[in-house]
Amino acid sequence: MQPKTIEKRIERIKEELRKIGEMRPGSLSRQYSVCAKDGCKCMDPVNPQKHGPYYQLSYVRKGKSTSRFIRPNFVKDIKRELANYKKFKGLINEWLELAIQQSTLKLEALRKSK
Repeated sequence: MQPKTIEKRIERIKEELRKIGEMRPGSLSRQYSVCAKDGCKCMDPVNPQKHGPYYQLSYVRKGKSTSRFIRPNFVKDIKRELANYKKFKGLINEWLELAIQQSTLKLEALRKSK
């Protein structure tokens, strides 16, 4: 890739990063549970129906694993924040790859000029 192409792509990445809204790391899973109370629908021997869904957000930050339940009315917002974080990480990784290429090209040009 040419140096000018790399510079242009890095500038586009910076613009995309400025547009990213609220974000958070992690994953969201849908959980179902059994309460084990006698007579409850979740304990029906023929057609058990678990309670739920319950939404659980899990993530690791600074080496600490965290998990919390999310109310259904917040699921849409959490999914958007998770998607924004995924986009952020992708853009940052692309930027780093381009920065390495850019640095390598500069070093090669300096070596050739000497």
